[in-house]
Amino acid sequence: MERLTEYLGKANIFIKRDDLTGMAFGGNKNRKLEFLLADALLKGSHVILTEGALTSNHCLQTAACCARLGLDCELVLSDSVIGEEITGNILLDQILDVKIHRVKTSSERKPKMEERAEEIEDEGKVPYIIPTGGSTSLGALGYVLFMKEIAEQSKEMDIIFDYFVFGTGSAGTQAGLILGKKFYYPKIEIMGICSGDSKDFIFSEVKKIISNFQEEWSIDMEIDDKEIVILEGYFGKGYGDPSKDMIDVVKLIAQLEGIFLDPVYNGKAMVGLIDLVTREEIPVDSNILFLHSGGGPAIFSYATVFSKKLD
Repeated sequence: MERLTEYLGKANIFIKRDDLTGMAFGGNKNRKLEFLLADALLKGSHVILTEGALTSNHCLQTAACCARLGLDCELVLSDSVIGEEITGNILLDQILDVKIHRVKTSSERKPKMEERAEEIEDEGKVPYIIPTGGSTSLGALGYVLFMKEIAEQSKEMDIIFDYFVFGTGSAGTQAGLILGKKFYYPKIEIMGICSGDSKDFIFSEVKKIISNFQEEWSIDMEIDDKEIVILEGYFGKGYGDPSKDMIDVVKLIAQLEGIFLDPVYNGKAMVGLIDLVTREEIPVDSNILFLHSGGGPAIFSYATVFSKKLD
């Protein structure tokens, strides 16, 4: 990101475009779904159940991948802070014609999925539940192999990345990154920027996924708690809530680089990155790799905070 690097004048910033991972409008969840949906097929599943907020990119990607594989998909979606307008990811969900179940809060989503799974079994079909963000020890494998990809690309480019910065939420991506770092890129420092959940919650989820992964794959790998870096203070009032800093940064990156960051994860993660660079918490002349994890269609759901009247 040459123009952003020049604008900040301190560190060298690169971007990994996981918003371009192929299915639907792309995103990091495709790497997890590659393994989760393979598992569903191996188990003879007929219906995939997953959950998220109304604007969830994970849910859209799951629905699109299911369409490609000929699997039925049902989504359990909770209310969003940005209202009920049919646009962005929810519009794309409707184009895919997936069955949508609405609940009020995020805490109601898992019980609703389990209820639907029982009903599907009673119909003689095999359900397969994917939790929020595909964040399981199996899903994390997608980001273990991601670090192998980064190590290979780093070698090809003859660049050693010092820091990897990304938006963290349901913990699966971060768990996979930390495991992958151990295998393929041990010197990089991984920094997760909270998107709305508490630091303590994400930390405990990362630890749980890492532990389950090591148990399932019979790996005994020592991971210090200090390696699980989670930074708060950049998500504003909460998950999905549009902060002024996020709005300004999404506009800045678009105007400098021609790249659109989503308002939920990547916009807020970039707020964090710019702050860390500006305050030199990340040392001058470091090489930083930023993850664009997708979610682009969600920006249309935030039209009221980005748009202005035409002259």
